[in-house]
Amino acid sequence: MTDSNYAASGESRLKTRRNRLWRFCAIGVAIAAAIGFSTGYVSEMYEADMVPGWLLVAAWALGVVCFIWFSWGYYRRVDELDLLDNLWCCLVGLNFYIVALPSWWLFHDIGLAPQIDHFVIYFATMIIAFAAYGLRKLGVR
Repeated sequence: MTDSNYAASGESRLKTRRNRLWRFCAIGVAIAAAIGFSTGYVSEMYEADMVPGWLLVAAWALGVVCFIWFSWGYYRRVDELDLLDNLWCCLVGLNFYIVALPSWWLFHDIGLAPQIDHFVIYFATMIIAFAAYGLRKLGVR
């Protein structure tokens, strides 16, 4: 006699686990989008003096709390290889930021670069981190 709980193959358990992770990520993206849009809407209302400033701070705080909750939940759900890839890409992105910002600052101070554009550095850091993640997933180590 076999127990049906043990009859499931490792592949089916992996597929179920992976689907739960994708569902968790999709819910996280939906929540992040909703909070992002509402924070933008509340900030426009604040600029028009329609709402008090504490409401904008509360929307921002909700976004930060949700981001921390999602990150904690995500890292609990991924396996050790995905965790390694994520930590590796974050390290590469941080190293880029550590070099890029002071370099731009230096060149701005001596007159060789325009004023620091933090959006450019932010997006470049994200692109570098995502590229490092993609290369890790492609097996380039």
